[in-house]
Amino acid sequence: MMAPFFKYGLFGDEVSLIVAFVTGIGFGFFLERAGFGNARLLAAQFYFRDLRVLKVMFTAIVTAMVGLFVLARIGLVDLSLVYLTPTFLVPQIVGGLILGAGFIVGGYCPGTSCVSAAIGRVDGMVFLAGMIGGLVGFAEIYPHIAAFAHSTPMGQLTLAQLFHIPYGVLVFAVVVMALGAFVAAEWAEMKIGGKQPDAGSLLAPTARLTPVRRFAVALLAIGLVAAFAGNPYRGPFARIDARQLALDAGSPADQVAAGQLADWLIAGRNDFLLVDVRDAAAFAQYHIPAALNVPLANLAADFASRNERIVVYGEGGTAAAQAWMLLRSLGYPAVHLLAGGLEEWKATVLFPKAPAADAPPIEQIEFARRSAMAKYFGGTPQCTGASAPTAPELPKLLPPPAAAPGATPVAQRKKKEGC
Repeated sequence: MMAPFFKYGLFGDEVSLIVAFVTGIGFGFFLERAGFGNARLLAAQFYFRDLRVLKVMFTAIVTAMVGLFVLARIGLVDLSLVYLTPTFLVPQIVGGLILGAGFIVGGYCPGTSCVSAAIGRVDGMVFLAGMIGGLVGFAEIYPHIAAFAHSTPMGQLTLAQLFHIPYGVLVFAVVVMALGAFVAAEWAEMKIGGKQPDAGSLLAPTARLTPVRRFAVALLAIGLVAAFAGNPYRGPFARIDARQLALDAGSPADQVAAGQLADWLIAGRNDFLLVDVRDAAAFAQYHIPAALNVPLANLAADFASRNERIVVYGEGGTAAAQAWMLLRSLGYPAVHLLAGGLEEWKATVLFPKAPAADAPPIEQIEFARRSAMAKYFGGTPQCTGASAPTAPELPKLLPPPAAAPGATPVAQRKKKEGC
């Protein structure tokens, strides 16, 4: 899962690469320090001789689960903004079995193979090369298995939703399961692997409350509290400050200029959702490319994921402003207005007017850029003094070309989301 920091414009492409690099280095460092760069240690878990992988994974799961639940309940995290990978049950089960088989044979998973290769282990390099080859092979055969890969869709589903149980009860159950797994792992290491328990472990031959035992008790206590703490997800409506909302509505930070939106579309950015709130007839006559038609009356709390960065527009500014207000009240935190609406889009992007003949060179250069932009979107630059019509004709909306018989349709590019 991934929080929408990049999508909400908190940092750009360059900073996102730096964040990914630093995070990856830190993740790899701790994996290596835990011994996950050694295939023998990793494979030992399948023989119940060394179960450190299970311990680390369960520690990460239960810490993240308890931490997110607590932060959500005290209002510091909005779980509805965290991206959940959609569930495709059968293909993901098959993929998990293939991954597990490769883990058993090679001793590495994708992440640990990168760690092993980075510290110079030859087997890690071989495994990494095989993983890259597998990715290339998968890309080649994907058009033939695309239907299977998207079969048995279940949407963005959580265990609490699937089994119809309170989220807090699920948190407590996972904590109990994790503690049971820790005890069972230490017992298996003693009986099968011949390892003696560490001085501070759960099964250490002492009645002292070691740091590990304190941590286990704290997790159990938080899990017990969570069982009665209610739903950590926020409701479909948000508490808003009406005065602050009115000030935000006129803020430049909540508006996107028509030229800026055009630049985004030309660059192929897909980190935002463009919504046209006019009626279907007006939308069919003309709309901005890539726009989704959701009339104002049809906007609901579940029309899009809450982690979406949304840009709304209408013919002018009234309907879009109403949509902005409605979406903000429904709890969507990143909603923007197209400044000037569709009229400004036509004037700025589709039909830009040429400057005077004696205009400064910088204005001439800017008009040349806007002319190229207008032609890109099917518009026509309006030259000074030309006998152009007072109401230029809008670009024709052409249907997508029909695919040749037997051809595989091109899949639409997916949005940048979680891993």
